[in-house]
Amino acid sequence: MASSEYFKDFVLEQLRFCESKIVFSARKMFGEYCIYADNKPIFLLCDDVLYIKQFSFLNELLKDNDLGIPYPKAKQWYILDVEDIEILKKVIEKFASKM
Repeated sequence: MASSEYFKDFVLEQLRFCESKIVFSARKMFGEYCIYADNKPIFLLCDDVLYIKQFSFLNELLKDNDLGIPYPKAKQWYILDVEDIEILKKVIEKFASKM
C-alpha cells in the first residue's frame, strides 16, 4: 500500500511545527515519499509510516524506538511517531547541528 498524500502533508506540517530554519519538502518515489531537509534526503514515508535512517548521532536519542524495513531488501530504519513533536524537534536539532 502506498503512502497517502494526506499523510505526506501531515508529516510536512508536523516537521514545520519543529520551529527550525530547515526547509522541508517531499518528492514522490515509487508510490512512496522521500522527505528532504534543505534538499537532503532525511526521511522516508512508506505505507504511511515515517522512517529515518539509523544515523550514529541519533542512536542514543532513538534507542527505544521501533525499527522497521521501509521497502524490500532495505536495512532497518528507525520508526518515528509523527505526532510526537518533542522527539521530532530533537531529531531536527541533531540534524541541524550536522548540516
